[in-house]
This record gives sequence, C-alpha cells and structure tokens, in this order.
Amino acid sequence: MEMSVGKILISMILLVWLVGLAVAQEAEDANSPIGIWRGASICASAPPSCHDEQVVYYIEAIPDHPDSVQIRADKIVDGKSVTMGSGPWEYDRAKHTLSMGPEQRRWLLTVTGNRIGGTLTVPQNIVFRRMTLTKAN
Repeated sequence: MEMSVGKILISMILLVWLVGLAVAQEAEDANSPIGIWRGASICASAPPSCHDEQVVYYIEAIPDHPDSVQIRADKIVDGKSVTMGSGPWEYDRAKHTLSMGPEQRRWLLTVTGNRIGGTLTVPQNIVFRRMTLTKAN
C-alpha cells in the first residue's frame, strides 16, 4: 500500500502539532502549583509579633474554577503541623502567580517549576514576610 505525498505531509503536520501540544502541556504541568510545598516564611520587617516559620502548603485544584486553587497553610511547631488557615487563592496561569487578600494585606507568590517564592505586603507597601517553598515529591 502506497501513501500519497499529501497523506504523508498531512500525517507529519499532525504529528508535529501533537508533539507541540504535549510539550506545551508538560511546560504547564511543570509550573503547576498543585501539590504539597514545604519551606520557610521569614519575617522581612522586625515587629515583635512576627516569627520565622517552617511551613507546609497543601494546594488543590478547585473543580470548575481554573483561575482559583484551594490552599491550606500549616506551620510546624515542635515538630507538629498546626493549620494557620485555608481558603481559595487566585491563580493566574499565564503569569504563574498565586495571590490572596486585599491590597492592604496581600500575598503574591510566583511558581517557577518546583519552587514558589513571594511576599506578604502590608499597608504602605511594606514587605512583611518572604516565603520560599519547594514542591515535595
């Protein structure tokens, strides 16, 4: 059975297109925030109420809400997880950012592969905390 040049060309174009889709999906998955993240939340300013913390963030997709994720944030105290809070965060897929809170107290985190980094900014644009997380395997 011989294939015509046209069929071969169409097959090659389709193959290139499918490979491109797979590569794009892999790149998107590489920056996916979904999973368990561990790291540090460090005081960037020096108020007495602020303490450096080891943290664990559990990030889950919210069905039918691709621009949001559910995050549960735990801190480690005496070797045990203590939940600080949980709720929805905005997820900007194009910018690979997670954000939560009003402008007066706003978390803004950036996902880069298996790392998340960002800040908590308070009134007068003061950086209150810096956070760095690494995705758990």
